[in-house]
Amino acid sequence: MPEVFVGVASDFDSDVRKGVTIEGREVFVFKHRDRFYAYENRCPHSGGPVGEGTIIGRVTAVLGEDRELVREDFSEEHFNIVCPWHGYEYDIDTGQCAGDARIKLRKFTVVEREDGIYVS
Repeated sequence: MPEVFVGVASDFDSDVRKGVTIEGREVFVFKHRDRFYAYENRCPHSGGPVGEGTIIGRVTAVLGEDRELVREDFSEEHFNIVCPWHGYEYDIDTGQCAGDARIKLRKFTVVEREDGIYVS
């Protein structure tokens, strides 16, 4: 697979997302907490533009001693990207769907070389 130049690292400040085409696939590239990610911009559920989605902390259930739900919290360590069409959530580290382990975003490799960001 060819390596494609996406931009320079400073282009990705303030939640900027960039799109590139790799072998006919639209790929979105973004930076979150000083780490770069690249996924195909197509939600496996219904084809939505997942790259336009919001990034949120993973929702975790807090249970009481009786195993009853006390509350739900947003993680400050694990994050999901949410497809804007139907709300499907995907782990930004793995691309795995939070609600259905059989569904996964197609992940691409991001290389940071000197100040350039490349995807393959």
